[in-house]
Order: sequence, then structure tokens, then C-alpha cells
Amino acid sequence: MCASSENPEKRPANRCSFCRKRIGLTGFKCRCEQTFCSLHRYSDKHNCVFDYKSAAQDAIAKANPVVKADKVEKI
Repeated sequence: MCASSENPEKRPANRCSFCRKRIGLTGFKCRCEQTFCSLHRYSDKHNCVFDYKSAAQDAIAKANPVVKADKVEKI
């Protein structure tokens, strides 16, 4: 019995997730956790499922806390 034939280690696929083209070392990792070639690296080119709008809204909400002024007393 050979241990290497039972459980071969799988290497990460070095192919574009959209067009299946070999990408080698120049693969681009998207926020949707997939790897793409230089043509499909942008979200509009590979039908990305990551919600950029809500991620940006959350980042703005965390960076800008609500500032509420104290009431001004009348004289």
C-alpha cells in the first residue's frame, strides 16, 4: 500500500474561475474568494456575487460614529 496514492494532496487550481484559462502566478483573488485571470479580475467582468454596496455601507458606518450634540438650554 502506498500512502500517497490513497490521499493525494490537492493543489489549488491555477485556472480562472470564469474562463478556465491557466493563470500561473498572476492570478487575482476577488472578494468572492475566487481566482481570476487579468481579463476577468474586475467584479463586473465575472458576475461577482459579493455585495460591494452593503460592505461599503458597513465600512462607512464603522468609520463615522453618530455624533449627537447636547441640548442647548434656553436662557
